[in-house]
Amino acid sequence: MRVPRPLLIVALAAFGTACASGEKPPAEAARPNPPTTVAAPPAEPSAPVQPVDTARPAPPPPKSVPSPAPSVAAKPKPKPAPTPTPTPAVAAESAGPQEAAAPVVDPYHPAARDTLDMDTYQGWKQYELNCSRCHGEYAVGTSFAPALAVSLKEGGTIPTREDFITTVCAGRPDKGMPAWCALGLEMDKIQNIYLYVKGRADGKFAVGRPALRQ
Repeated sequence: MRVPRPLLIVALAAFGTACASGEKPPAEAARPNPPTTVAAPPAEPSAPVQPVDTARPAPPPPKSVPSPAPSVAAKPKPKPAPTPTPTPAVAAESAGPQEAAAPVVDPYHPAARDTLDMDTYQGWKQYELNCSRCHGEYAVGTSFAPALAVSLKEGGTIPTREDFITTVCAGRPDKGMPAWCALGLEMDKIQNIYLYVKGRADGKFAVGRPALRQ
């Protein structure tokens, strides 16, 4: 865009007048002052960031182990005085005469209460061998056979020797008793059995294992 010459002359004249008087031209007077900028201080260099290993967990902090308390030494117990062992001679003197002469008690083999002659003793052995399984040990009876110590009493079911020998020899098949003569039991053994059972019925022998009279 071209400015007309007359107007250019007028503007130059006005500019010269303003310069002579010390005033700023209108365009400069209307121009605002540029803002003053304050320079920011340089930033400090930051510490380098350590890379974090997400695949491996960080080790736990070490546990503090408490120091053991000082042990108190236990006082040693005094040893008891040794007991003197008496010599055999002193032990024999200290034992009374009754203790030294006390018999040995065996609960499984008690001493015999009765002593029998040879025939009666053999009768006890034959009774225990052939008769006790039904009539009980020592002729005391069982739940299925009578007590011969009662049957041979006076007034019993077998009061005499003849009744006893006949019953044993012939048996009682109706009650389950076999005929012992047919089984081979000798007559002298049957008579010896009668001596033992009759002695039990008369109260001459007690219950228990007898001994042979010497």
